[in-house]
Amino acid sequence: MKAPKLINISLCLVILFSLSCKKWIEVEPKTQIENDRFFANEQGFAEALNGVYIKMGSTPLYGRELTFGLTDVLGGLYNLSTSNGSVAYRDAFAGAYQNDSDRPIIEGIWSNSYNAISNLNNILEQLETADRSLFSGNQYNIIKGEALGLRAFLHFDLLRLYTPSIRNGGLDKPGVPYVTQYKPVITPKLLVSNTLEKIQADLDAAEDLLKSDPLFTTGAGNLVRNLRFNYYAVKAVKARVFLWKDDKVNALAAAKEVIAAAPVKFPFVLQAAIAAGNEAVRDRVFTTEQIFGLYVNKLAQNYVGILDSTRFTTTLIITAARLAEQFETASIGTTDYRNVYLIRNLTGLATPKIFFGKLYQPSGITEAFSKRMPLIKIPEMYYIAAECLKDTDPATAIGYLTTVRQARGITAVISAASTSAQIQEEIRKEYWKETPSEGQFFFYHKRMNSTTVPGVSGTYPPARYVLPLPQLETEFGY
Repeated sequence: MKAPKLINISLCLVILFSLSCKKWIEVEPKTQIENDRFFANEQGFAEALNGVYIKMGSTPLYGRELTFGLTDVLGGLYNLSTSNGSVAYRDAFAGAYQNDSDRPIIEGIWSNSYNAISNLNNILEQLETADRSLFSGNQYNIIKGEALGLRAFLHFDLLRLYTPSIRNGGLDKPGVPYVTQYKPVITPKLLVSNTLEKIQADLDAAEDLLKSDPLFTTGAGNLVRNLRFNYYAVKAVKARVFLWKDDKVNALAAAKEVIAAAPVKFPFVLQAAIAAGNEAVRDRVFTTEQIFGLYVNKLAQNYVGILDSTRFTTTLIITAARLAEQFETASIGTTDYRNVYLIRNLTGLATPKIFFGKLYQPSGITEAFSKRMPLIKIPEMYYIAAECLKDTDPATAIGYLTTVRQARGITAVISAASTSAQIQEEIRKEYWKETPSEGQFFFYHKRMNSTTVPGVSGTYPPARYVLPLPQLETEFGY
């Protein structure tokens, strides 16, 4: 029987991400899925994959905890005290991961990540036996490539959270189970080095398949494909993975491929797009720069009480002093777009508070900017390239940083005489300015095995970089 024609891609944002889409799969490992219903045609595969994206946008994952929630708390992005931030976040920042307040968050990240991985494995297994005539054009390759890429992406973030960094001797330590089967079989932990090999293998396979991606094959950007795990997302995650392994040669090569495509496919946001007096039309999330992001339907709901003024005791705020340090407002930061346009300084409140405003969802927000969660943006590729070259070609490394700084309105130059350590410090400061609400500053500090983290007095203990594994979950190998 001829498969129904896939819905026109111009409607993807509505069809694939709206609340009315009810056919996604959201199952626990033992639940029997009605495979005949979901995988009878191309649209069923697309909807099943869409279910994974929706799962990734839930609050235990990238809808909060792995972006502006737990990972940004651990990265020292907020001012936490007895009157700011939840008990769970205050305990987490203090390293008290075993407290009852934190265990549900930490275990929720684990279980929801593996739930998403389980669904990806089901999709991949169904693709292996599917009649390819069900699929129009290159949709078979695109769906399979996205599924493999997402499986690698999720496993990599689990590895970054629950195992020591390479600089802390993590390469030969136990990693996380790399689950590739849908059925609930025990998957043993591998060494971190072997886990990274499996991540790399999935990314390699995804890259080959996603050479059919319209974002890669056409000459223009595509704001729909930026909300899917596209070809350039594969290359960007490869850059992250290689840098995590301290493989700077391959990290640089992957980052440079994305950078080469940036002027057309991921151009830097223009000041006019973020400076509008009407807050509802500001592009706070820099949509044109997003290599990969999610459409989080409940973003405004997730945001309430955390990054706004509604509940004083649970909000995550920053202080004026911390803001001045972060954005260097006494020197180069007075013109930095990230400071000028993305900070919500609510001085009119009885108790004035300062919030990161990147994810702010004002009433009437422009649809193109609404509910978007950036997970990888083009500046990170410039930072990776700069870090890879700071020892061997410092002038080019400085050039990469300068490109981003100028795109953010910073006119001051970095000294051409800067040492490798000084360039690295400029990279650190850029991550601090660029990635609030994206969860990446914590991973930067962990990768570097930093002993200094904003808001932490004294030396930051390396053990605090590793989240504790949850209680035994036999269905996933524990």
